[in-house]
Parts: sequence; structure tokens; C-alpha cells
Amino acid sequence: MKKLFKWVGIVLGCLIAISLISNAMKSPEQKQADAAAREQKQAQQAAADQAQAQAAQDKAKQEVAAMPAVTAKAIAVAYNENTVAADQQFKGKKFKVSGTVADISTNFMGAPYLTLVGGVNQFMEPQFAFEKEDAPKLAPLKKGAKVTLLCVGKGDVAKIPMSDSCILL
Repeated sequence: MKKLFKWVGIVLGCLIAISLISNAMKSPEQKQADAAAREQKQAQQAAADQAQAQAAQDKAKQEVAAMPAVTAKAIAVAYNENTVAADQQFKGKKFKVSGTVADISTNFMGAPYLTLVGGVNQFMEPQFAFEKEDAPKLAPLKKGAKVTLLCVGKGDVAKIPMSDSCILL
């Protein structure tokens, strides 16, 4: 087994030496042509990556535009009238929600959330949770601001509609 590894190492060493020698023997014009070909390939790859990123961004925008849009009040009314039906409509599903900011706060773990006006009463306003990293985006908001969010429904807690994974649109 040691002999096999020894011979494999010798063969690989020879191949590396041959490639180094052949590269050293190239003329300056060949080296320039190789460098230009590499740069062109990199530019083509960068353009392809940019086009792919743009296509993904366009697709995401189309998906967001096609998502159902509701108001915070409609969600609150739906959960107040029939939690089972509201869960079928919202729980675990992405949707756009718009409304007026009633409160901006953080939960016990420091993650920010918004409550939007529209609850059945002032103590049952729908809540929309964000990731901790989104706090700087929410910092400029004030009570009374109109917002549109993209969220995933989480159900309700004591008839208070809850959503998480929210993004400020």
C-alpha cells in the first residue's frame, strides 16, 4: 500500500512539474491571451450571476404582488368571529398586511414586534413579530405610521392574532 501511495505521489509531482514548466515556457503573448480569456470568463460569469440575481428579485416581487393583501382589522375580525376559519386562512401562510402602527415593542427575548390598529378592542391588537436583526429598520417608525408588512400567520393567543417572520415592505 505504501508503494502505491509513493507512486501516486511521484506521478502527481511529475504532472505538477510538467504544468509549471509548460507555463514558464509560454510566450508573453500567450500569457496575455490566457489572462484576457480568464478576465472575459470572469466578466461573463459576473454578468450571468447578476442576471440570475435580477431574475430572482423580479420573481420575488411578482410573488409578493400576487400574495393576498389584508388589513390588520380584517385579521382581528376574522379571529374574533371564528378562530378555526381564520387559522385556515392565515396560519402558516404568507400574506401582506397593511395598517396603522399602534405600538412598537420587543418581546421577552428582545425581538421587535409591531401591533397594528384594528383589534376588537385596544388590548387585542394584532401583533407582527420581526427578527432581532430588523430592529434598525423599525427604529424610525412612530405610532400612527401607515405600514405594509409581509408576514407568516402564527395563529392566535387568547384571540390576539399573531404573525411572525415579518418584513417591512
